[in-house]
Amino acid sequence: MDRSPVAPEKRRVLEGLIRVIDLVIYAAVAVGGVFAFIAPPPSVQTELAGWEWLIPVWGAMLVLGGAGGFAGRLSRFWIIEVPALPFAGIGIGVYFLVLGTTATVTPFTTVAAMIILAAMLNMLRRYLELHIFASEPDDQHIRARVAAMLRRRTRDVVRRDT
Repeated sequence: MDRSPVAPEKRRVLEGLIRVIDLVIYAAVAVGGVFAFIAPPPSVQTELAGWEWLIPVWGAMLVLGGAGGFAGRLSRFWIIEVPALPFAGIGIGVYFLVLGTTATVTPFTTVAAMIILAAMLNMLRRYLELHIFASEPDDQHIRARVAAMLRRRTRDVVRRDT
């Protein structure tokens, strides 16, 4: 079997679609963070009663994660995504935990919790993928590694050629 079974033209289109999907996901996380600031869901307010100060922290995590991930994916400087993804993942995780406390009450909350879990796992998947981009087979001084990371722009997927 060929190492790149997809024709190069089709591969570029598919990789471009993956990039657009990632951009939409990051934008949705950032928009969710904005709404967490201006109109937090009643379920979150109820669950965090007495801990309301966590709501702006939650919103900030979503905004930082979504905006940072979007900027990194748009510019193809993947190094920006690396710190953004934990913010996004933790922000999504907070909402998953809040929904999880009521997930067995109604089928709707169970469905919503599973969709939120899928979004959180997508952030984890991208984070792990970026560790592939960050790995270097040879030993380098930390300054050389950081300089190389800042210079490197990702293609839309991990290269398959050797």
